[in-house]
Amino acid sequence: MEQKELYTALSKADSGKPLLRADALQLLAIPNGSRAYYELLGIANRDARQRYSGRGYIFAQIGIEASPCRANCGFCSLAEDVFDPKASFVLPVSEAERITDQLAAAGVDDLFLMTTANFSQDDFLRYAAAIRRRLPDSIRFVANIGDFDDAFAGRLKQAGFTGVYHIRRLGEGRDTRLDPAQRIRTLDAVRSAGLELYYCVEPIGPEHTPEEIVDEIFRARDYPVGVMAVMKRVCVPGTRLYARGEISAAELAKICAVAALCVRPERAMGVHEPDELCLMAGANQIYAEVSVNPRDRNLQTEQSRGASIGRTQQLLQAAEWQR
Repeated sequence: MEQKELYTALSKADSGKPLLRADALQLLAIPNGSRAYYELLGIANRDARQRYSGRGYIFAQIGIEASPCRANCGFCSLAEDVFDPKASFVLPVSEAERITDQLAAAGVDDLFLMTTANFSQDDFLRYAAAIRRRLPDSIRFVANIGDFDDAFAGRLKQAGFTGVYHIRRLGEGRDTRLDPAQRIRTLDAVRSAGLELYYCVEPIGPEHTPEEIVDEIFRARDYPVGVMAVMKRVCVPGTRLYARGEISAAELAKICAVAALCVRPERAMGVHEPDELCLMAGANQIYAEVSVNPRDRNLQTEQSRGASIGRTQQLLQAAEWQR
């Protein structure tokens, strides 16, 4: 890498100028642990502290259903070729209401409801109606479900959802059974309905190229999005991609910094799973999770991988983000 080009990209990031794809690729090529690496993280950290006025955010997600998912993603604990159909369940509405009450009392900022791609859209709306009634208006309500069309996007908005988490995953159509073009159509449906789009570059593995990563970073910028995130792939035993391994925390922090500086999301920059290093590299938002988690074989992820509200509060406090 030419030092002149690298420091031009760092200087642009430091000045707040919009970054180009070439700049992002230069920054992603910085060797981890180098002086330039820490300069990059420092620039992203300072920019985020100013942009978000030192405010940290906690989002919570409830997995309401588990079944062998037809999307069959090669990294997912719920994939059709991994998940035991005998373990399938739908969280009782009364239990989801109890969890919602606890999360709302704890002061989460946004609440997500997640299902597999199998779950009935009509059933999801009926389920969501019970949850929406429990939420104060101050908490945003977000759907994390399979693909849908313009008409269903409108129904989500009518049901009280304020946003949708939806992405074109890295390796979509190769490591999943899903059609990348359909993923984009769903993103467009979210935007057309006036719902807030939540985007993430995920699930990042060692095999993903800088070009692939930059494609998704700039997709988020082009929509645009107010909440952006990065997430590394977690190696779930038994899944097809387990042997490919995981990227390091240092690599994730670099990607986080580049994504934050390229997109500069208005409301929050997230990292998943909760990571202290990324909270010093441009991220100010992390997740707590309850019930099903696609990166966990334990169907009560709050007892395993899923961070609790208390844990997320500790992480934000350790990184000096205020609640």
